[in-house]
Amino acid sequence: MKIRKGVKADLPRVLELIKELAHYEKAQDEVSNTVKMMEEDGFGDHPIFGFFVAEDKSIVGISLYYYRDSTWKGKILYLEDIIVTESERGKGIGKRLFDATIDHG
Repeated sequence: MKIRKGVKADLPRVLELIKELAHYEKAQDEVSNTVKMMEEDGFGDHPIFGFFVAEDKSIVGISLYYYRDSTWKGKILYLEDIIVTESERGKGIGKRLFDATIDHG
């Protein structure tokens, strides 16, 4: 299992995982994000998020993060979601994604 920084080509699978999480949360109808929106928001002139992927033969998990500014602390990294596809849960993938995100911060 390889953990690596996400790239634009990963976005279709990332959106699939986001929709999988929404299905799990019984909120499928609330996902309005698109690959095109994610391309602009993550890889446009002013990216507002980044992500890591867990990949074996395919992407089985992601951690999605963004930065914000705190008046007291300055720049702070926020971890928005860690998503691991159901069949791969319980294998430590989420922890590896978490660790990669923290190391990046």
